[in-house]
Amino acid sequence: MDNDIKIVGIGEGGAKIINKLIQAGVDKKKSVEFIAIGNDENIMLTSPARKNIFLNRDLTIIYKSIFEALEGAKVIFIVAGLAGNAAKSAIPIIMSYAKTYNTLTVVFVCKPSVLENSTRKINSEYTMNYLREVNTLFVVPAEKFFVLRINQPQISLQELFEVADEVFCQGVKILLDLNDFKFGNAAFGYGEATNAIEAIKIAAKFPTLEENDLKTAKKVFLGLKSGKLLTLSSIDAANKFIKAQLPPEAEFNSRADVVPLFGEKIFASIICTRK
Repeated sequence: MDNDIKIVGIGEGGAKIINKLIQAGVDKKKSVEFIAIGNDENIMLTSPARKNIFLNRDLTIIYKSIFEALEGAKVIFIVAGLAGNAAKSAIPIIMSYAKTYNTLTVVFVCKPSVLENSTRKINSEYTMNYLREVNTLFVVPAEKFFVLRINQPQISLQELFEVADEVFCQGVKILLDLNDFKFGNAAFGYGEATNAIEAIKIAAKFPTLEENDLKTAKKVFLGLKSGKLLTLSSIDAANKFIKAQLPPEAEFNSRADVVPLFGEKIFASIICTRK
């Protein structure tokens, strides 16, 4: 039987995010299939994804391979860095499939850092043009990830990419749990603390959320997870904290779940539309 959701990791970063999601057991909780697409043979040969597609082949074969891998998908997740040749090659084909079969698409992409060369920036602009009409789009400039290592005096590009991998992995898990794939241009944040309000405050200040995102959002979701049952008063306080920052007409939904692995901690997540 075909899996309803296909998660496509493109390039080295995409493959690493897939690894993290598999290690987290995402495919055991959902009807999910992982696909890795890239140019690097070493990465592709060691990827635990069920399907691995090499891009260093004839374009007709690549096109056919991607279409066959995506067959039966009701939702396609794409996770990638926009600057690489892999994304430039694969994303137009994936979007062609999605348009042909009217498939829901959710995209997590990272824009290149100012430290990267002009070719990668041109690649990013080219690939971005194919993502204008996806159902949910999270675009994060690489510089945002520097903030998560602000106490580190120096950070290499490789370390920056590792931070991005972890953030995007969390973002995919949050949206999969929510099971709502229509946020348009969107942003997300998350945080963990010993009480709901503190967790929400951290999530609301997460670097991937801009200062005005909540103030201008048309649709917002707030998620709370804890190893213990949260009190109604703590959930209500968290909801009020977020709702106070939203426009009066914004659609707001929240959910609290008991997830034993969090123990005494509370994990908060926010997803919102972006102007």
